[in-house]
Amino acid sequence: MRRAIVASARHARPQGGGEGDYFASMTDLMLGLIFVFIIMLMGFVLNLHEAGQKLDTTVSELTESDQARREMLRDLVRALDSALPVTIDEANGTLQLGGDVLFPKGAADAYPEALPKLALLAKALNRVLPCYALAGDHRAPEGCNAQHKGRLDAVYIEGHTDATPVKTARFQNNWELSAARASVTFNKLIDAAPALAVLANDRGERLIGVSGYGEYRPVDSGTGEAAMQKNRRIELRFVMVAPNPDEIDRIAREIDRQRRP
Repeated sequence: MRRAIVASARHARPQGGGEGDYFASMTDLMLGLIFVFIIMLMGFVLNLHEAGQKLDTTVSELTESDQARREMLRDLVRALDSALPVTIDEANGTLQLGGDVLFPKGAADAYPEALPKLALLAKALNRVLPCYALAGDHRAPEGCNAQHKGRLDAVYIEGHTDATPVKTARFQNNWELSAARASVTFNKLIDAAPALAVLANDRGERLIGVSGYGEYRPVDSGTGEAAMQKNRRIELRFVMVAPNPDEIDRIAREIDRQRRP
């Protein structure tokens, strides 16, 4: 009888071993899932890091481009050597000449005494701009700072008037007057420095263009003569090459997607 009980007990042992195998399988499955999770987490971190690096590079390019434009404006002021009073706005990338210095009120024919001043400006532009654009031989001239990374995309000669309505046989409104002043300024600059006409951006497009804004971009909102005199002006606006906006948007969307749970 005792032998039968012992034999039965020995017979029952393999059933307990099957339960252990079940828990071992579950442990292996959990370890496998944890391993897969770690791999996915590493991929997430690497993708986010790569997108962050691309965004950092883009921000760095924008910062360097802005710094290059500031240096360019300062170089222009130094090249003029106080011979022609100008006002620069480093934040917006503009160089401003008072309109009354160049043109009689309501007219687009430059003062004869303004021509030497425009020649001075042309000489300064001809010295500085080739360092930030493509010249005839596509090489920066000697004396340029080879360290700067900013490149010019466009230079706009902008005409602005005060708010006094204009309607003459030649100009029907302030738009036409401001555009004519910008065009005359462009022609006088090119006459004084013909090389400016062939400067190009990195796409091979002509660098310098003209635009007229009438009275709609005042720098002084006052209504007195002093304010109107400030608003009658010629501005040169320097636009630098910026990173591709589609690429910036794609990087931002990728980072946002990676950060979502």
